[in-house]
Amino acid sequence: MPKPVVRIALIGAGFIGRSHGLAVAAVNGIFSDLPVTAEAHVLCDLDLEKARAAAAAMGFSHATDSWQGAVDSADAVIIAVPSQYHGAIARHAIASGKPFLCEKPVGLSSDEAESLAKTAQARGVVNAVGFTYLRAPMVAYAKRLVESGKLGKPMHFYGRHFEDYLSSPTAPFSWRLDAGIAGRCGALGDLGCHILSIARALCGPVDSLSGISSIVHPLRPTSDPAAPFRQVENEDYAGAMLTFRNGLAGMVEVSRVALGRKMDISFELTCERGTIRFEGERFNEIGLYLADEAESGVPGFKQILINTDHPDYSHFLPAPAHGLGFNDLKTIELAGFLRAIVANKPLYPDLFEAARISRLCEAILDSAESGQRINNPEQLNENRMETA
Repeated sequence: MPKPVVRIALIGAGFIGRSHGLAVAAVNGIFSDLPVTAEAHVLCDLDLEKARAAAAAMGFSHATDSWQGAVDSADAVIIAVPSQYHGAIARHAIASGKPFLCEKPVGLSSDEAESLAKTAQARGVVNAVGFTYLRAPMVAYAKRLVESGKLGKPMHFYGRHFEDYLSSPTAPFSWRLDAGIAGRCGALGDLGCHILSIARALCGPVDSLSGISSIVHPLRPTSDPAAPFRQVENEDYAGAMLTFRNGLAGMVEVSRVALGRKMDISFELTCERGTIRFEGERFNEIGLYLADEAESGVPGFKQILINTDHPDYSHFLPAPAHGLGFNDLKTIELAGFLRAIVANKPLYPDLFEAARISRLCEAILDSAESGQRINNPEQLNENRMETA
């Protein structure tokens, strides 16, 4: 008997939109046990020719420059455009009762993300947010190790997300540096969301924090002869000392000017009886140190290579250590989203989690500006009114 079909509208034909489009093309074959079939229905971009080219390349049946029309014609929506457009598209999806997966950071602020979360909850609309690296099998394995109790109580956490796409002072001004398009958070919004999502998944809620931030290159060149330089409106680097609700201490750093780092989302979690070490540029392996093995004469970290014991890997390959890539994580994400649609439940991490993580990013900047430690930095506004 044929499976029910979920017609997908993909909004956005840029870098991250292409990753989602490839996931739509791959998910049915890789996750053959899904209870539904994903259909590449319509691809939308404000540049219609770009939408048509991307739709043809990735097998979408239709292309359009109307996101309203794309949402209306589909069963589920993927929002893969800059943050300034998230609110309008998500609200339209919610009003239409369409499940949607939105890229992070959701909207231009934590207030907007929280408002969307509460509206989606009130309307019973399934939602998910694209915290891609939480889908990595080795990160999921680390979480499973912590939850098993094998390592004992966590004691301290260090995490970073370093990249170098803006390390050169001559790199041109782009939308990511415009607070009106990307939001107040720069490196935090683009990269910090990811490492903070992992920190919360492994260590729980954050009770307090103290932050620092800096704009390393305040001016960026433009292509406008009348205004050859433009002021950068959000941070290049940020860091924070964290205290988690369970008493665990931690630190996170993010940078988009870390010369030589291409996709370095990494963490080290030290527990009572062991330590987990993960490096994003080698994300098909994880380092594990076990105190009992050291006591029995096997000191040092051992590298565990990805294999079929790790979440979702067996859907791709039967052989260990052959490895996955970034686009595979998007396929894992889409499979989870489709299952959530069938279950009629939000997929973790959802809009509420996105709002809390955005709160953390903003609190780091608030602390950096004030010089004060901030308590309850991820607390949501419980009495906020939902808007349609």
